[in-house]
Amino acid sequence: MSFDELLTIPEQDEWVYSDEKSTACVAFILEMYKAAGVFGPLANNIQVTEFTIRDAYTPKLFESNQTRLPSWCNTEEEKLDFCQILGEYRMELFCCL
Repeated sequence: MSFDELLTIPEQDEWVYSDEKSTACVAFILEMYKAAGVFGPLANNIQVTEFTIRDAYTPKLFESNQTRLPSWCNTEEEKLDFCQILGEYRMELFCCL
């Protein structure tokens, strides 16, 4: 196998490296989504270690109808397209919500 071919092999979620399982924050979040059944029947075909941060928020997984969000999610002073449950800082998610 050439080095170029090696680089095209998708990383598998179950791979364990010499110093334990290695994962990024985005993979941890997506692994929770996967375990919670968010991906439905596609879950077995999804390798969360192959996702980027943008990939984590571009799927239509979130409620986009603001009238269905709890009233405490957004105030008149601060409106977001999503419900931030916890945290002092807010993140701008461009492109897809």
